[in-house]
Order: sequence, then C-alpha cells, then structure tokens
Amino acid sequence: MKVTPSNGNILSNVMQQQQKLLQQQATAKRINSAADDAAGLPISNRLTSTINAQQQGQRNLADGIAFARVYDQALQGVNDNLLELDRLAIAAGNGIYSAQDRQALQAEAEGYLANIQQGLATEFAGNRLFTDSTRSFNAGDGELSLQTRDAQALLSAQNIFNLDLTNPQGLTAAQSSIRAASEQISAFQAETGAGINSLQSALNAASGRELATSEARSRIADLDYARASSDRAAANILTQSSINVALQARVSSEQALSLLS
Repeated sequence: MKVTPSNGNILSNVMQQQQKLLQQQATAKRINSAADDAAGLPISNRLTSTINAQQQGQRNLADGIAFARVYDQALQGVNDNLLELDRLAIAAGNGIYSAQDRQALQAEAEGYLANIQQGLATEFAGNRLFTDSTRSFNAGDGELSLQTRDAQALLSAQNIFNLDLTNPQGLTAAQSSIRAASEQISAFQAETGAGINSLQSALNAASGRELATSEARSRIADLDYARASSDRAAANILTQSSINVALQARVSSEQALSLLS
C-alpha cells in the first residue's frame, strides 16, 4: 500500500516548509524572494536604497569634516606665525636696538614668513586648501557646503610678504598690516568652525536616520531566529509523525496481504 494522498501532501508541505526555514536561517532573512512576501520585498528594497544613500552621505560628510579640520589647522598655523611677526614688529620698535639688532629680527621674521608660505601650500587629497571656492558635500538627502578662502591673496594685499623690520619709520604701518591680516584669518577660522559644526550636526542626524531606517527594514525583512527555530522544531516533529504514519500504513497493508495469502 502506498502513502495516502493526504499523508503524502502533509509530508510534502512540511518538507517545503523545512527547506524554506533552512534557507531563512542560512541567510538570516525572512524575505529571500518575492514568494516569501510579495508586498514586503519592494518595501524592503526601497528601505535598502535609502540606507545605502544615508551611509554614503555619512561618508561624504565625514570627508568634509576631515577636510575642514585640516583647513582650520592650516589657518591656525598661519595665524600663529602672524602673531610672532607682530611680536617682532613691536620688538623692532625698541629704541635701544641697533641696525644690526633689527637685521637679526628681520632674519627671524623671514623664517616666519617662510612658514606661512609653506602653510599656504597645504593640500588635502590633492586639493589646495587656500583657494576661493565652495565645496559641496552630498548628505544623501541634501547638500552642505564649506567655503575656503585665498589667504595668499589676503596676505599679499596687506603687503605681509614685503615686511621690513629694519626701517623704524615703517614699523607702525607694518604692525597695522599684520594685525589686520591676523583678524581676517581669525574670521576665516570662525567661518570654518561654523561649517564644521554644521557638517557634524548633519552627520549625527544622518546616523540617527540610518539607524531608524535600518530598524524598520529589519522588522520587515530580517528573520526572527527564536520563532524560526521553534517553527523548524515543530516541522521536524510533524515530518517524523507523517513518516511514522506512512510506515504504519505500509506495515498494516503487508500484514493484511499476508493473512489473505
């Protein structure tokens, strides 16, 4: 006697269910094809697309923050050297200094000017920092921008690179130029600091949105391992029961045939 259609159908359905559970546990996904959840799959795909955009946006913002911080440090380096030049300009106005003393101060000033020139050549990922430009960073659902400035042009306009501490009559004008340049560099730093704060705030918000979106996708597409394990254990019991019923039916059929013979 063959397995009855009812028992055969039960066993077949249980085996299919076991195969599905094995696949879900292997991938940790509740939805592995449209057949698993025809309505849930497109929603899960849309959420995945959103998460990918949010993750790339966060990387863009992190790069923007790194760029801005390097730019800020370079501005600080320029300002530090300007402050030293201001100190030297004041020192050069000391009435007891000889022409030779002022020449020594001029030589020291040339060193600080060289430091400034070196700082103005700073690059980030092959990009010059000190240019008049606006750099945009796509956050995934919008853009933020960071303004950089041509500090070289500013300092040249203030005649900083032609600083002469050997001429007592020009020291007041030199000191005025140095301080004006320092104030403008400080203004650039304040502008950059505000940009860093904006980028960091956007990065924090994007991270929070990604977390919320990931949780929403998880509720739709990810597997509940505890439930899947329970369902698999139940399916194993049902499979064994169906096999036992089929075997008992086969034995009973063989016994009947034996008695008849």
